Amino acid sequence: MNTLAIDTSGKSASIAVLSEHSVLYEIYLNTGLNHSLVLLPELDRALKSLNMELRDLDLLVTTTGPGSFTGLRIGLSTLKGMALSLQKPLVGVSTLEALAQNICPEDVLICPVLNGPMDEIYTAIYRYQSGSGYECVQKDQVTVIPSLVKNIKGPVLFLGEGAFRWKTQLTDALSEYARFVPESFNICRASVIARIGLQKFHRHETQDMVTLIPSYLRPSEAELKKEIH
Repeated sequence: MNTLAIDTSGKSASIAVLSEHSVLYEIYLNTGLNHSLVLLPELDRALKSLNMELRDLDLLVTTTGPGSFTGLRIGLSTLKGMALSLQKPLVGVSTLEALAQNICPEDVLICPVLNGPMDEIYTAIYRYQSGSGYECVQKDQVTVIPSLVKNIKGPVLFLGEGAFRWKTQLTDALSEYARFVPESFNICRASVIARIGLQKFHRHETQDMVTLIPSYLRPSEAELKKEIH
């Protein structure tokens, strides 16, 4: 089974193609270009390098947020269009869940942190156990650092661009409880997204291609300004 997964939720983009058990292709792009300019050419390059065509794909997976409003729309609309034209199943994956599954420590909680507008963050908390996998302890939310740390009573491993930005504040608030991953684990990897999507597919957790929408967790700036006026 061939799975194509993409992530366009942040400043960078990631693309991967997996067979049932192997990563066949993966690329991470941090070029500063708009995702709309790089996504389709890179998808084409990935398939050509594998001597594959779109019809050879069996499953499409994308992050649905939280993250960049524009980036999420580009990624989701691209794969929804492909899914509709190819009649292939589509699975949406939380950006925070994908980030959390970069690592699998058993002795600490896992807390992915993404930067939001102003001083807000997007975050969730997971726990990993070798026998049962990943458990969501605290679902995706938008909050601020003081609200996040006030309920933390034990060791937590932080990762993500937000963890890097707020490292000093997290360390000051939590002392030795605050732990951080190496920088290479702070990116959202399409191969991880594909693996999560494949698991969801086998659990029959595919999404309706028409009604699937990004999970922004907060109104856009345009919506907030509209409410004010």
